[in-house]
Amino acid sequence: MTAHLSMNTVIHAAVRRDLARFTTALAAFPIGSTQRAADLNRAWQNLDHQLHHDHEGEETIFWPALRAVGADESLVSDLDGEHRQMADAMASVRTAMAALATDPEAANLAAAKSAFSELSDVVETHFSHEEQTLEPMMARVRDTPELKRAAQAIRKTMTPRQAGDNLAWLADGADPDARAFLRREIPAPVLFIFSRLMGRSYRRQIASVWA
Repeated sequence: MTAHLSMNTVIHAAVRRDLARFTTALAAFPIGSTQRAADLNRAWQNLDHQLHHDHEGEETIFWPALRAVGADESLVSDLDGEHRQMADAMASVRTAMAALATDPEAANLAAAKSAFSELSDVVETHFSHEEQTLEPMMARVRDTPELKRAAQAIRKTMTPRQAGDNLAWLADGADPDARAFLRREIPAPVLFIFSRLMGRSYRRQIASVWA
């Protein structure tokens, strides 16, 4: 179980969990099932959105803040390159899942499996890199004014409903340490209102896909 020191690794855990879910679901996919294909495509669109939002926030808000507190430019440049690789892999999954939703036949299923396998490999490379090199620095500078302003700016990029869906997604199947981290970082009433009430859309439309 990961010892979560920042929201970054909680997000990583949620992405890894979803990628594992897709691998399992596609391995058991019933050829010809338009309903299952539509459900999985809807779940993919959520993961696609979460990854895009995470990347955009890192590139435009967090990484400039890290530069301001002394992050090595070569590290940020390497991570940015990995984001571009992930964006390409995500585009392949997007195409494959749209095709599967349109025609859930064997060839499209095989393409979706291949696209998810590639994405999983690229994601793991990037996440492992961040966890080994970026997380130790984040732990040292998270209480600096620059990082606090960055965290506040990230929160402002989401509407209340988006924040609710995000928190419900993070908590869905989260390990105990991730849940404990969320409780430490977010006041209990706020966490409840957003993840349980504002996050109803996620639980109804996405979490139900994995039930």
